[in-house]
Amino acid sequence: MSKIEVVLASSSPRRRQLLGEAGIRFRVQAADADESLDDDLRADPARAARTVAERKAAMVVQQVIADSLTHTTAVIGADTMVVLDGQIFGKPQNFSAACGMLRKLSGRTHQVITGVSVWMLEPTADGEVSIGRRTFSEVSEVTFKDLSDDDIKTYVHTGEAYDKAGSYAIQGEGARLVAHWEGDWRNIVGLPVETLLYLVPALCESDT
Repeated sequence: MSKIEVVLASSSPRRRQLLGEAGIRFRVQAADADESLDDDLRADPARAARTVAERKAAMVVQQVIADSLTHTTAVIGADTMVVLDGQIFGKPQNFSAACGMLRKLSGRTHQVITGVSVWMLEPTADGEVSIGRRTFSEVSEVTFKDLSDDDIKTYVHTGEAYDKAGSYAIQGEGARLVAHWEGDWRNIVGLPVETLLYLVPALCESDT
């Protein structure tokens, strides 16, 4: 198979690190996609994560094609959601919201769902573009310790909570909040790399 260019449709430093650690050569082209969810999507968090991941990838796919595609390209979109009792926890907007999320998660087990959408673009001899798509979601579980108000406030004051779904980062200071976890740790961080490479092995042929 010829080498392909891999484009990560995300500005997340965590996803960049995970993809790089897997030995994938790629470039970043972040997507400012619509992340709003209607009631039907909110009722199905896994589908919601896949849908947002597809939106992110699709936006970058349009940009890549508009720039005159000349070689095989893979575009990866991803979105991670924290879910407790069917409720999706996004990124907190302020100190109070971050503390509120962590109080709800305290002493409970929640799900971390990452949706991933990979679009394979192949220029054809007649000047058109052949497009293939693979979208999936991965679920892991995280159980929090029983947290006091001081525990929560001390963590939020680190500043780490604000750009994280669910208001914590398991790979950072947020590890101190966690009692245990099950599933793919990298999925909890933001990208289920093992499943990604299993389902789309062509990414290992990256050449960026």
